[in-house]
Amino acid sequence: MTRSWRLIVLIAATISALFEAAPAGRTSARRQIDMNTTYKETLVSREYFYVGGRYVDDGKGKNQHIFSDQMYVEKLSPDTSCPKPNPLVFIHGQGQTGTNWLNKPDGSPGWASFFTSKGYTVYILDQTSRGRSPWKPGNGNLSTYSAEIIQQRFTAPEKYELWPQAALHTQWPGEGIMGDPYFDAYYASNAQFLASAAEQQSGVKAAGVSLLDRIEKPVIFLSHSQGGLMPWLIADARPELTKAIVSLEPSGPPFQDAVFGDGSARAYGLTDIPLTYDPPVISPEEDLVKKTISASNKATTPCTIQADDPAPRQLINLKNIPVLLLTAEASYHAPYDWCTVMYLQQAGVNVTHLELGNVGIQGNGHLVFLEANSDEVASVIEQWISGIGTGC
Repeated sequence: MTRSWRLIVLIAATISALFEAAPAGRTSARRQIDMNTTYKETLVSREYFYVGGRYVDDGKGKNQHIFSDQMYVEKLSPDTSCPKPNPLVFIHGQGQTGTNWLNKPDGSPGWASFFTSKGYTVYILDQTSRGRSPWKPGNGNLSTYSAEIIQQRFTAPEKYELWPQAALHTQWPGEGIMGDPYFDAYYASNAQFLASAAEQQSGVKAAGVSLLDRIEKPVIFLSHSQGGLMPWLIADARPELTKAIVSLEPSGPPFQDAVFGDGSARAYGLTDIPLTYDPPVISPEEDLVKKTISASNKATTPCTIQADDPAPRQLINLKNIPVLLLTAEASYHAPYDWCTVMYLQQAGVNVTHLELGNVGIQGNGHLVFLEANSDEVASVIEQWISGIGTGC
């Protein structure tokens, strides 16, 4: 099921103030979105299509069928005679859609525009059962994030200090709370998501494999948070079609949650559904023998990885794929992303850990790609990508 068109677009976007009325009991934010500000986007050719999916019975007992588990993909091709040979595939996180990459909450151009301006073809997806990838009855139960959770964890963590590094957060535009126009513009874009992590991963893996088969050339994944689990799965199934993985604070750490709870999660270390290990993992609870490293200080969490004996099982399909794992200075990932990096290294993956605070990029939270200095962050990522050999 594919419907596509091409058009050349040069967008001069006029940004209006959104959701100007503050919730009851709150005062209006002092900062307003400038209604007269215009931004020039990068000149691109645009098309969209769907990948994956299948016909299923609609469950009403009348032998009627619907299409399920398809995934929306938007392709942006730069207007250049020398495009980069490896396209970028952007994968958003939990409660988000592909709009994350198009514009920032203040209306300025997002990372899609930044990377197409550098000559990269960009594919932007909406995860299955999310946004323009329709949820159907039978796909699973839905959940969502409250505005309060977004404030506490993403846009205004410095006001709550739920983890040690939160006080360092400075880069979100505006106040980061309900009633602030930047927050309201961002929160309006949040979407429902499948409550089951395993169901979500299975759906995106299947559709993602179909996407890579359609592109037919090695891609560079650029993923965020819960979306960061998907490249491990898709690349595991199509290593020959994966050039590299840039992972912005992927869900972690291995085997358990941290900061907001400590329950078991990600039975296969990085994911909730199977990955290819050598020796093979049949029962993750038995086959992945674990050890726990104590927290070295109050700013870090304990870390569970594979034990030294028997020898750690290797992620054989990911071993030849370079990985850049990025951690923002003020994010709730700062206490534990080191553990995810250690797990990848232990499993034989070639991973570089980019801690923004250590390279002079300060004050960022979990939504680093939407924050005031996001182009500075994107430039560092683009330098790393260029270093693995992606010239025209």
